[in-house]
Amino acid sequence: MQNKKRITIVGLGGVGGFYGGLLANKYQDSNEVEICFVARGKHLEAIKQSGLKVLSKDHEVVGHPAIATSDWKDIQDSDYIILATKGYDLSQTIQDMKAVVAEKTVIIPLLNGVEAYEQLRDVFGVSRVWQGCTYMVSRLKEPGVIDNPSGRQRILFGTDGEVSSEMKDFETILKEASVHAEATNEISKEVWEKYILVSSSAMATAYFDSSFGGVMEHHPEEMKQLITEACSIGKKKGVALSEDVVEVIMERLKAIPYESTTSMHSDFKALKEHNELGIMGGYMVKQGIVLGVETPMYKKMCTYLIVHSGDKYKGTI
Repeated sequence: MQNKKRITIVGLGGVGGFYGGLLANKYQDSNEVEICFVARGKHLEAIKQSGLKVLSKDHEVVGHPAIATSDWKDIQDSDYIILATKGYDLSQTIQDMKAVVAEKTVIIPLLNGVEAYEQLRDVFGVSRVWQGCTYMVSRLKEPGVIDNPSGRQRILFGTDGEVSSEMKDFETILKEASVHAEATNEISKEVWEKYILVSSSAMATAYFDSSFGGVMEHHPEEMKQLITEACSIGKKKGVALSEDVVEVIMERLKAIPYESTTSMHSDFKALKEHNELGIMGGYMVKQGIVLGVETPMYKKMCTYLIVHSGDKYKGTI
């Protein structure tokens, strides 16, 4: 019978690995909290052998989890599961999770988009799934090593309308591990603002084969149209987006370094087997159909990207 709070991180890439490493480092000798990892392959082997090293600007830490495993049965009785897999792995992850999610377990997804939360909520129930999002640029540098060069990081999580004592307790656990965490009662607004920014920029950079700066300089009207369509969907779903949200997101995009691009654009250029077109564009098109919201720019870009990537992304819309 374990009495410690058990936090399991699933998906030890740039996001999950960074936060998991900080948590494992802080709580490896704790009598109150234990950290578990679900990983696989060479990454898992390296973590078992040497721990998970996190590089962050001008310092580094090494985290040694209580359990590092590829077998879900090893992490039953988790109080919290931080989910940081890729979106295209989510369906299989949900199937794997069903055997280990207990009545007390809270799931916090940190995946791009909003669809992951909706799918998890539909399977596990609204009371067991909190919404979450993160702001950071971090990557898996090599097996067992995560690199966040800027050191910037932030997690927002919660449910709309209430910050419970359980959420405040979880916020404290994260903060004590040097995670910049905030429990909020306006999480839908936060999640959607981020999603609109990453969705529109992913679509435009991939479609125009261009950096953030190139898109904002040469295609500002298309960018604004994408953002406007995405905001219309969010508002139709009842999200309390501000009246000036389109202008706010446009200004945030202008502040991103000129030559930066999106991971989806990079995946298209590299002809990766999987990418996030369904999450970034397909979801918007499908929701537009369901909600009666016109999404001509999303449809145009999705159709083009599917046609120019062969057959493997058909079914995205």
